[in-house]
Amino acid sequence: MIRGLTRALDNLFGRGDAAVTVPPLDGALRPNRVLDEATSRMALDGADCLAVRGETLFASAGDSLFALGPDGTWEQRSSHRETIAGLCPVGEDGLAIALADGRILIEGGRFDGRSYRAGEGTACITALAANGSKLYVANGSATNAADDWQRDLLERNASGSVWCIDLAGGAITRIADGLAWPAGLVVDGNGLVVSEAWKHRLVRIDPSRPGSNAVLHGDLPGYPGRIGPAQDGYWLALFAPRSQLVEFVLREDAYRKRMMAEVPQQFWVAPKLRSGRSFYESLQGGGVKQLGMLKPWAPTMSAGLCVKLDRGFQPRFSLQSRADGRTHGVTCVAEYREQVFVTARGDGVIVSLPIADPTRAGGDTQ
Repeated sequence: MIRGLTRALDNLFGRGDAAVTVPPLDGALRPNRVLDEATSRMALDGADCLAVRGETLFASAGDSLFALGPDGTWEQRSSHRETIAGLCPVGEDGLAIALADGRILIEGGRFDGRSYRAGEGTACITALAANGSKLYVANGSATNAADDWQRDLLERNASGSVWCIDLAGGAITRIADGLAWPAGLVVDGNGLVVSEAWKHRLVRIDPSRPGSNAVLHGDLPGYPGRIGPAQDGYWLALFAPRSQLVEFVLREDAYRKRMMAEVPQQFWVAPKLRSGRSFYESLQGGGVKQLGMLKPWAPTMSAGLCVKLDRGFQPRFSLQSRADGRTHGVTCVAEYREQVFVTARGDGVIVSLPIADPTRAGGDTQ
């Protein structure tokens, strides 16, 4: 009853979950063009996940697995009949590969050749994380596939879950549910940290105490995705920016349902991995374009954004591609041989920058 009253008051006053405000890009998230000005840009159509196994950097694109060769090109290693939904190193020599149909394959290492599935209804894998023989699996939604994330957002779903698979014994345990699109996982000394995309926050989960979720960082300016380890903290990919227009549409149930029923999906008022390719899209008026040119500071449905977090999961600095940039839809970040590699699925490119000072490739453009 109290929860229902709180929701009604939030809707009346436009606060809480009903707010349409979006945090500004400021402080550690101050706008820049670092991703667009990176000197190393490697085209890989559909580039999505990254993982380092031993001395090799792997990347997924569609249903194919690639490895970075000594000459700096991506070499195809294997092909699967399903889209690769997640990658994760397991032990010293193993690699876990999650497929869109819910299967998880292990290549190399102690569990080479084994295949697993998480719990029932886990055909929307978004991220993996391993700790010894335990593999943690994020399932974004119980009703939508991973590529249908826009629908899941507009339906205001919170049916995601996190599972633990014992790779040695095969036991499967659900350690969290009712999550609003868990899109990233990382293990630290205090448990498991999950990015909850539709609530714009990072949450710590204690696998031994289901339901003991603690918010580490909330009200992010974008939709957080995969989390990767760094030398002195973590990297967080935000795959799309938030906007006041989308926040408003999420409050308007009748409009939203009719839009989803009558308008082609590519033209929905929703965040995207890449926008601006059709004049049918929303936000194409004078506030976005002037004399035929896209304003870099314009409100946009897509952008490029990843954030360096310290060991306490607080932002230190960010790498960005602005509204008029060409590195949109960041889905994964990984460190490899003194370089930071960033996949921009929206533009089908992987960029790399030096770990020592990744921000020197671009500066403030306000």
